[in-house]
Amino acid sequence: MTTLAERLRHEIREQGPLRFDRFQAAALYDPDGGYYERGGRVGRGGDFVTGASWHPAFGRAVGRVAERLRDALPDLAVIDVGCGEGEMLSALPEGLRLLGVERSSTRRGAAVGRVPAATLVGSLEELPAGLSGLLVAYELFDALPVRALRLTVNGVVERRVGLDATGAFVFTDAPCPDGDAILESLAARGARLEAGQLFEIRPEARRVARLLSEKLTRGLVLVFDYGAPARALHGGARPNGTLEAFLGHQVTRDVLTEPGSRDITAWVDFTELEEELSAQGFQVRGLVSQSRFLLNAGIFDELPMDDPENPRSAAQALERNAIAKLLAPGGMGESIRVLLAERGTNVGQMLIRR
Repeated sequence: MTTLAERLRHEIREQGPLRFDRFQAAALYDPDGGYYERGGRVGRGGDFVTGASWHPAFGRAVGRVAERLRDALPDLAVIDVGCGEGEMLSALPEGLRLLGVERSSTRRGAAVGRVPAATLVGSLEELPAGLSGLLVAYELFDALPVRALRLTVNGVVERRVGLDATGAFVFTDAPCPDGDAILESLAARGARLEAGQLFEIRPEARRVARLLSEKLTRGLVLVFDYGAPARALHGGARPNGTLEAFLGHQVTRDVLTEPGSRDITAWVDFTELEEELSAQGFQVRGLVSQSRFLLNAGIFDELPMDDPENPRSAAQALERNAIAKLLAPGGMGESIRVLLAERGTNVGQMLIRR
């Protein structure tokens, strides 16, 4: 069987350099070699961690939010979009209706074994319509493929993936016919790019946000991700864009070597998501850090106060430290942002207070 890299090289030789979103989609999701089809990639032993894969206290905090919603939404469901191997769903309280969406068949199979009570599907389109409840999307949007671009003095150029003389994958410039429209769209969201700047756009972001809103008739949406509002994301402070990869818990700018071997990601434009959710009738409550959200959701209850008369054991100390890392400055507690939007409820406004 040919490898994913060999198939991509053949495609480039036959059709010319690939747009980066095509390369990224194959590198992440190809059924015979994509990154997410290989087990054990997410978690402490993998390449990166999420809140739920780090500690079940994250899922229990989300469960507290679901319990708050129950009074207003007696038919409440918890929908985990991009549920991975079911880490968050497995930590939720019993008695909740659980739904999960996971594109990777490998990870979805693991989730079935971990959370047999959950209904799991492979795409948003397969979710039933008319749901009410709590919808969680943790690092969903940053895994959607992006187009890689650069602004020159003559306009936008597309950074496509080609081959050098040795057959290695390299970026190569190509015309960008819709470059003016891209710049107009970014300017409308407050972004001002500078000549020479690298940047990314995510073609599927609005469609996915719209699908989320169509499935959730009433309830609360929580989008956890690396990202920033458009003005900050595309400002002069990021001349090299945000395209990067995770490999062995290390960040690298090498996103082309060995497709399928590393997680490829770019920061999320939260302004774009806010606009789309608002257009679909959701009230956007705001953007807060993961640590602020978890504290407001009651995760502090997982961290018992010190008792001088009953010193903490070594195991208890390790447990406390692990939970604390969900909140830690400089780690995922501050670098992961949470966008809250709701329709027909008012729980979200309590989760953004400072």
